Amino acid sequence: MRLDKRNKLLIGGFVLGLLLCYHLAIKKTLALRSQYYGETEQREQARDIPGKLANLHKKELQLDAQFEQLNLGSTNVQNELLYFLNEQGDQHLVKIIEFKAPHVVNEGSTTTRTYQFTLEGNFTDILTVAYGLETQTSFGGITHIAFEKQQDSRQKYNFLNATLHLQQIE
Repeated sequence: MRLDKRNKLLIGGFVLGLLLCYHLAIKKTLALRSQYYGETEQREQARDIPGKLANLHKKELQLDAQFEQLNLGSTNVQNELLYFLNEQGDQHLVKIIEFKAPHVVNEGSTTTRTYQFTLEGNFTDILTVAYGLETQTSFGGITHIAFEKQQDSRQKYNFLNATLHLQQIE
């Protein structure tokens, strides 16, 4: 019986020793290990910050350059549109023949403005101006282009007129 009691005490002491070792050494080691890995992850993120800031700065400069190309300076869209058409007309030999007042449609919370104007010039030059309206500016989208070939009977001169509808949705 004595041997049984000693074995029980030995097993109990061993389990008690394991619990004591866990609470005094292993628990603190595991806590320090998790803290170390957390701080290591924070250091890795901190190393990436200068690169991310540089990328954000580059993106900001790129967006600023794009906004400058879109001519967002003025709030009067009609004046800016006329300015753009005159500027493009000088570059591509296109004349503004007619510029009508915008047609405004209010549907609930959206307002649709349609600008109608007529250009005279060469086919490729008119298409270049139309392409510039779509890509280089923020005036809206071209919804309609109608080309009409006309002839001046006095001078026997053929010319091309294009009626464009530019729609802006707000």
